[in-house]
Amino acid sequence: MSGRVRRIDLGDGNIVHARVSAAEGYGSSDRDVGVADGAVARLEQLDELISRVGGTVLRAAAAVKPHEASVTFGVELTAKPGKAVAILADGEAKASVQVTLVWQLGAQDAERPVGTDA
Repeated sequence: MSGRVRRIDLGDGNIVHARVSAAEGYGSSDRDVGVADGAVARLEQLDELISRVGGTVLRAAAAVKPHEASVTFGVELTAKPGKAVAILADGEAKASVQVTLVWQLGAQDAERPVGTDA
């Protein structure tokens, strides 16, 4: 495996490590000047993106009241200086993460308004 392991701050105090490789087209005449070494990447918008997709699925499920609801989608991580930005992506996109959300919807959940935790 090529690439370097980088520390990524998820923004909620949790830290993960990811292997970061040069993009296609990075050739022998190019050189890494170490700009990324000084930056701690933050994964922005991922929590919001997953929450919005999940909320949309739950609202749709509330209309038909299934026993189970799930959604699988890809999240592409786009690197920018000092941060990583999450966007919806094709599940087969390069450098994407597969996210699967599953809800077991019992009788209690079917009666509870969507978006509540109680």
